[in-house]
Amino acid sequence: MTARWRLLDLPPMTAAENMALDEVLLEIRGQGRSTDTLRFLQFRPAAALVGFHQSVQEEIRLDYCRAQGIEVNRRITGGGGLLFDESQIGWEVICAKEFFGVRIPNAALFRRMCEPTVTALRAMGLDAAFRPRNDIEVTGRKITGTGGTESDSAFMFQGTLLVDFDVETMLRCLRVPVEKLKAKEIDSIKKRVTCLAWELGRAPQTAEVKARLVEAFARHFDIAFAPGGLTAEEEDLLAERLPYFRSQEWIDMVRPTYEKTEAVQGARKSPYGLVRVTLQVNLPRGRLNNVYITGDFLSFPGRALFDLEAALRGRPLDAAQLCGVVRDFFAQGRITIPDMGAEDICIPLRMALEKAAIARHGIPLADCNRIYTTNGSFDQVLAAGPRALLLPYCAKLKDCDCRTSKECWACGRCSVGDAWTLGQERELETVCVVNYEDLMVELGRLKGAGAPAFIGCCCRPFFVKHAEDFERMGLPGILVDIENTTCYELDQSEAAHRGEFRDQTGLHLGLLRAILDVAGQGRAACAP
Repeated sequence: MTARWRLLDLPPMTAAENMALDEVLLEIRGQGRSTDTLRFLQFRPAAALVGFHQSVQEEIRLDYCRAQGIEVNRRITGGGGLLFDESQIGWEVICAKEFFGVRIPNAALFRRMCEPTVTALRAMGLDAAFRPRNDIEVTGRKITGTGGTESDSAFMFQGTLLVDFDVETMLRCLRVPVEKLKAKEIDSIKKRVTCLAWELGRAPQTAEVKARLVEAFARHFDIAFAPGGLTAEEEDLLAERLPYFRSQEWIDMVRPTYEKTEAVQGARKSPYGLVRVTLQVNLPRGRLNNVYITGDFLSFPGRALFDLEAALRGRPLDAAQLCGVVRDFFAQGRITIPDMGAEDICIPLRMALEKAAIARHGIPLADCNRIYTTNGSFDQVLAAGPRALLLPYCAKLKDCDCRTSKECWACGRCSVGDAWTLGQERELETVCVVNYEDLMVELGRLKGAGAPAFIGCCCRPFFVKHAEDFERMGLPGILVDIENTTCYELDQSEAAHRGEFRDQTGLHLGLLRAILDVAGQGRAACAP
C-alpha cells in the first residue's frame, strides 16, 4: 500500500532557522506527533556549517565569513564542514524508523537513501552513482554529501545537492581538511567536486531539480506526497528553540581549545572519516581533565559520543585503561560509528597521550602539541639516536639562490640557515628537502646508510596527509611543526609537492632547539 508523506517546501531560511527546524521536525516525529516528511531546505544568506562533532575554530575561517556576511552554524547531523550558498538545494527525510525497519542507520540504509537522488540526477542526463559510505558522484566527482541522526522512534537523513559551486569562496571560508585529499589521490578541490551547472552547462531551475527529486523519492519508497506546511506545534516549538540555535552556546558547543596551553591532540584519518582526539590534562596528578572527540564522522545514538567523553574524564593518563573504556562502549553497543570501530578512536587517543608524555623532558605542553613522531614514540626515537636533520625548502627566502638546493649557506637571513647551523653544531647530517619525492629518497637513503633515526620539520597538514608514507619508509623520526601560512592553507599543496611553492614559511626554532638539546643529552648519556 502506498504510504502518504508530507512534502515540506518552505522559503529559504537563515542558518539558525534551518538548524532549529531540523531539531523540531525530528523531535516531534520521534515522539509520534507528526507524519513522515520529505523536506527541501535552502539558505539565505549563505552559511558555513560544521558537522555536529566538529569544532568551528578548527573547521571555519571566522574572519573571512564575518567579512563576507556568511553565517556560521552547526548541524544536528554529523559529517564534515560545508558551505551552503543560496544556489544549493538540501533535501531531508524525517520518518519513523519502522518505515525502513532499521533501528540504527547502517551502510545498507545509506545506499538506499541515496538511490532516489542518483535516479533524479540520471533523469537529468548525468552519469550519477552512489559512492560508499554516503556520497553521490558524477564521473568520479562528488556532487552530493549526506548525513543523518536519530531521535526516539525516528531518524533524519539529509543530503546537499550542489547546483552551482563557488570553489574559491568555499576554500576561503572552510579550513578544508587536507587529510581527506590523499585518500582520494588528489590535491585539488576542483578535481574532486562537481555541480549541476558544470555538468549540464547550465544551472537548472530550482523547481526542476525539486520535481526530479520528488518523482524519484516517490518511486523508490512507494510513497505519495501531499504538500503541506508546519503544524501549530512545530511552529511553536521552532519559535521556542530558535534563540538557542542563534547562540554561541550552540555554535561553539564543540570547542576543544579553551586552554591551548593544557591541550594535546591526535588525529587519524581513515577512508571513512577523520577523528581528532583533544585532551586537556593535569600532568602533576596524571589525570585526564577533559576530552573532545571530534571529526567528520556519523555516530549513533545522538548523545553516545558525549557519554563516551564523560566516561573518560577524570581517569588516569593510562592508554590501556582509556582505550578499554572506548572498546567497552563499542562492544556493549552504546555507540555505533558506521564503518568504524574502537581502534579508530584509540589510535588518535594514544597519539595525544604520547604528546603529553613529551612534557616530561621539560618541553611546555603547548609545544608538545606541535611535535609529531613516526615509527616510534618520542622517547623511542630519542633512544634510537637521531643522526640527521631534514629541513624544508619552503622556509628559505623566496629569492634565495639556494631556494631549490639541498644545501644552505647559513647566511642568517632565514630560519633555515639558523636551523642548519644548529644541526651542524650537533654533528647531525643536515639536508634541505626540495620536494615530496626528494623526501622519500632521503628517508630511504638514510635508512639504507644505517641511520637509526632523524629529526625534521614540516607542517601538521603535511604530516597527517603523509603519515602512512612516513610509516612505510620505516625510519623513526621526530617532526616539528612549522610557523606561518602553509601551502595547504593557500591551496598550493600540489605545487609544493613538486617543489614549486612560491611563498615562505618559517621554522619553530625555539622548539627545534629544545628537541635537539634533549636529543644531545641522550647521546651524551650513552657516550662511554
